[in-house]
Amino acid sequence: MGPFAFCDNRMFLVHLHHRSGVFFKFLYLGTFKTGKLELPTTDTGANRGIKSRKATLSLIAICCIAYPAGFRYSYLQCSYDNIFLSGNWWSVFTALFLHGNLMHLLGNMLFLLLFGLGLEKKVGPGRLIAVFLLGGAISMFLSSFYYPHNQPSVGASGAIATILAALMLFNPWRISFLLNFFPMPIGVAGFTFLLLNIGGLYRDFAHPSVSNFHVAYMGHLIGFLVGIVFASVVTPDWKKNLVLSVIQFIGFYALLLLIFHYL
Repeated sequence: MGPFAFCDNRMFLVHLHHRSGVFFKFLYLGTFKTGKLELPTTDTGANRGIKSRKATLSLIAICCIAYPAGFRYSYLQCSYDNIFLSGNWWSVFTALFLHGNLMHLLGNMLFLLLFGLGLEKKVGPGRLIAVFLLGGAISMFLSSFYYPHNQPSVGASGAIATILAALMLFNPWRISFLLNFFPMPIGVAGFTFLLLNIGGLYRDFAHPSVSNFHVAYMGHLIGFLVGIVFASVVTPDWKKNLVLSVIQFIGFYALLLLIFHYL
């Protein structure tokens, strides 16, 4: 996903790039019988997915249309000061549709297209939009406490990280061709993404950059964790798929090491 950029007072650009069971059950919009959440069958999700591309494509269209606004209206960007001092609490949502530059926008839209379509087939358009908005808003809001209070954030990366983690726990065998442009199961891609962001966060902490623009690793990590929580509520196989994703990750890179060792 594209870089998460942030800036000082002279430049506004930043890329953003509890577990409450009740909250996420409400998110799922499922039906309840005898106090239990009833989940759709795989066939229901697949059939719905055939005709459910509108949510992903609509989110992409909104991001593209809103792109110029990121340079004009600073109150649409998310920061601690904008939320708590200016009272613009809704900026945790509007900032999701703004991007720092064209490459930032195009990179995020590419990942949103692939991962968004995959998750939309599983949960439907309404729930995909809910996952995007709430996962992105939570990552924006919580990361605003971590970063300097006057540095705003923009970008859909936190929301896309939520979608990636959720999709991984629905179907870890789905093949991703985009992470480093190398084919791998999405379980491997998800944990690779997770470790890259943990490493990036440590590097930024140990060696702070003097640049006005940074990758907001914290926002990515928060979004990813929100996706795991969401999937843990809406799919009964999430534990099995989480363990499978870890095994995939270890096995995939162990195999690569063996291949390169004996080449």
